[in-house]
Amino acid sequence: MNSNGKIVIITLILILGTLLSKASEYKMEQFRFNRELPSKSVRCITQDQQGLIWIGTNDWISYYDGYKITNLPVPENMEKGGLSKRIYCIQSDSHDNIWFGTPLGVYIYNKKKETIDQLYPDKDKLRNKSNVIYSIALSPDKKIFLGTRNGIFVYNESRNNLELFTHFAYHTEFKEATKSERIAKKIYFDKLGLLWIGTEGNGIVMINLKDNSRSHYRHILGQGNGLPSNFIEDIYEDRFGNLWVTTNNGLARYQRSENIFENYNKYGISGLISSITDDGDRSLLLGSDNGLIQYDRSNQHISRIKNIPENDRSLPSNDVRCLYKDRSGAIWTGTSKGICKINDEPDFPIYRNIPGDNNSLKYNNLSFIQADTTGNILWIGSGKSDIDRYDLNTQTFSHFQLRGNEGQLPSYINTGLLTQDKMLLVGTDTGLFKLDTKTGISEFFNFSSEKNIPLENIYTMLETNQGDIWFGILDKGLYRFDNKTGKFRHIPVSENNDKKDIFTNIKVLFEDSQNKIWMVFYQGGVGRYNPETTDTELYDYKNTNGDLPDNIVWDIIELNDGRILFATASGITFFDPEKNKFEQDTYINNIINGSVLSAIQDDRGIIWLGTEQGILKLNLKNKDIIRFSESDGLQSNIFNYQVKAKIGAFLFFGGNNGFNMIDSESQNPSSFTSIPSILNISKNNKYLNIRKLPIKNGLPCLNINTSDQNYSISFSNYSYIKEWRNRFQYKIIPYDTIWNWVGLGKNKFTLPKLPAGKYTLVLKGSNVNGKWSNPENVLLIEVTSIWTTIMLISLVIFIALLSTFYLLNLKYPKFYKKYNRIRIKNKTGIRKQKITDSAFLKTPDEKTQKIIDELFVLMEEKHIYLNKRLNKAQLAATLKLTELQLASILKDYIGKGFNDFINYYRVKAVKEKLKDPAYKDITLVAIGEECGFNSKTSFYRVFKDLTGITPAEYLEKLQD
Repeated sequence: MNSNGKIVIITLILILGTLLSKASEYKMEQFRFNRELPSKSVRCITQDQQGLIWIGTNDWISYYDGYKITNLPVPENMEKGGLSKRIYCIQSDSHDNIWFGTPLGVYIYNKKKETIDQLYPDKDKLRNKSNVIYSIALSPDKKIFLGTRNGIFVYNESRNNLELFTHFAYHTEFKEATKSERIAKKIYFDKLGLLWIGTEGNGIVMINLKDNSRSHYRHILGQGNGLPSNFIEDIYEDRFGNLWVTTNNGLARYQRSENIFENYNKYGISGLISSITDDGDRSLLLGSDNGLIQYDRSNQHISRIKNIPENDRSLPSNDVRCLYKDRSGAIWTGTSKGICKINDEPDFPIYRNIPGDNNSLKYNNLSFIQADTTGNILWIGSGKSDIDRYDLNTQTFSHFQLRGNEGQLPSYINTGLLTQDKMLLVGTDTGLFKLDTKTGISEFFNFSSEKNIPLENIYTMLETNQGDIWFGILDKGLYRFDNKTGKFRHIPVSENNDKKDIFTNIKVLFEDSQNKIWMVFYQGGVGRYNPETTDTELYDYKNTNGDLPDNIVWDIIELNDGRILFATASGITFFDPEKNKFEQDTYINNIINGSVLSAIQDDRGIIWLGTEQGILKLNLKNKDIIRFSESDGLQSNIFNYQVKAKIGAFLFFGGNNGFNMIDSESQNPSSFTSIPSILNISKNNKYLNIRKLPIKNGLPCLNINTSDQNYSISFSNYSYIKEWRNRFQYKIIPYDTIWNWVGLGKNKFTLPKLPAGKYTLVLKGSNVNGKWSNPENVLLIEVTSIWTTIMLISLVIFIALLSTFYLLNLKYPKFYKKYNRIRIKNKTGIRKQKITDSAFLKTPDEKTQKIIDELFVLMEEKHIYLNKRLNKAQLAATLKLTELQLASILKDYIGKGFNDFINYYRVKAVKEKLKDPAYKDITLVAIGEECGFNSKTSFYRVFKDLTGITPAEYLEKLQD
């Protein structure tokens, strides 16, 4: 390895070390549902057995399922007195009922019955201090203990009442002189089953429930060690078995071997410490009235995390009331102004323009990124005529502006290419620029002295291994500069004159390992050109039988295994050079479900995709896909083609809001394995309580008939670390033979119309890092034929009527004889046959007719054809169809392909605007773009195909 290579590796290691050190810093994520809480003043948080997060506030209680906040209904008699909405503490019992303590007794919410009951320690004296519930704990033998302002009480389940725990102080008359010894501010059971009781002024009491022996620990004035205060705030046992106690004046750790408390004031931890948890690593997190304290136990280092005004990535308030770490590892922080979560998983660094800061991007809308891997430099096209240079080593930006020899500025940048000799070529609307990367001087550039060489509107460039440079030029086609001969010449791609405008609009160029040149035709598929034989092979959706899933292709890369990956408007596909054919993985594309604009394979073989739904991380071995979105710090959810680069382990993706850097080797895996379950079942937006469904074989059973439709089933896996990344798959056995993927960021699906029979819904869920749960049977579905139901109902009615007549005949014999003489005329309703549109090629059934009606609403009322980027996948997703289903409907019932169907409406809109006097001063190209056309070429071609004349000729006829 040469010295330059060593320098690059050392530099990358240093950069990686810096990023990893940053990864250990906590990332605050303010709870996006804070406004939906009953109050932003949060006092307590817990997780129940199901996995729901319960949040107690100053004004009632809510729970969070990973997707939405639900506020618990307030009992009717709450406003009448005798109840309080201020929540001090929450606890889930062994039946998964939720207990919450208030200043006026304790509430028990029965999740199955959806009822709220109330208990008082002293129901005869509502003003008794015992009714102030400060803390609730579940003992090892599953009993509920209540810590109150006057003693401890235990719930007797058989009697449904609260009984006094006699081994802790209690007084019938509450006197201020003795109050501290009976105020149970915090009660806690450690892993040994010992009961720890923190008081408000009398230290901490430990009781062994086996023999009711007790120990008492107090702060002694003037003693350097021991409890820092007798006012206890929180008690917590960490994963190493250390028992920690927080007070209104610092922190202490219980040393079991010596039966004493060690005071941590010597490490600088003092003042009010309201709550405590650990981060699962080496640090304790302490809530205080002055922010969040991070205490690193390995080096006794303390740092504080505080509120930063106007920063939604900081604490909502410095007044931290409670801390709670759930089973997935997410740490919830309750403050006086809302909740936030703490994640040590780093967001992706984002680089964008910062007004007034020269060390940032000049503009945020990016057109290309080129990487100098030897110098760790990024060259970035931004704005209309600006080039940014980013040095990874120094983390600094430099800015350059493209200017021609006479000071001309381009109107926009299309593409860029960093050549092997470190020359930056930039294709613009006005010509080709060359930027000297050493001096920063730019000029117009031409490979020939001939003035007729068309170097305007270059959309893509490629430098081959031999040093030749290839160009895709708008409306001109493919050109090649031969490095050996110095000649610049046009390369004919196809002799098909009918599609000349397709083959002369090349958007992407790529050289594979066999030195073949791949080119992407705008909306026309791809071609592979052999420079030796000058032969071109053409591939599109039709001649690959759909294995090239879309004729719109945005990017091409070669994988480590030799296959070539194509990023298209309908997912990705692979070309196998040995088999000389495309191979689409529909399973992967069903997961992607959208357009892919850029792709990079990292050094571990993982594929990263820049899409219109964020960044997707694809593991080809197990076909897992993880989605990263704006919530992870991405510049936006939409990424641009050509705006990507790779330097070592670092990947760069950009769009119209800057670019992100991804360290592909520092993704910290989460070990949490979820257990997904159903949240609710709804029909026409009316919810069914799943806990009230009958139980069969240990599972809730949903009974429906074959005519029932529109059942939606939503679920969660209760993994709250960046829960928007969680994914789900489901299978209805035996109806489904493969797993169905739920859309990115979604957690529900609509039940298909099942034939009569018995089914089992099986669910799988993944956590933030794609770790999947085992399949879980979550629901039985019994479908009865509607005719069976009608026959049963009819039989019951018939038997009921027969029994009624029989009984009437026994009691009133004359009634039956009289009834027998009465004739009832049958009234038959005439069912109108729906007349189908005669223009349809086939007569659609009712379901298809609804889809067609919705399709015409989208076109004629919502005008979605005005979206220039509209493709088949998007329209199919809007109609909740697959692309094949959409294509079949268009072909069988309307007689048009997707492009012809959309273009019909675009041309129609153009005609209407040409007739409108308001558009008389607007150019034809501008009108075409406003009506959904991407370019002048496609606009003129489509208009002439559908009308037989050009837009200009049509306008001339109108004027005549």
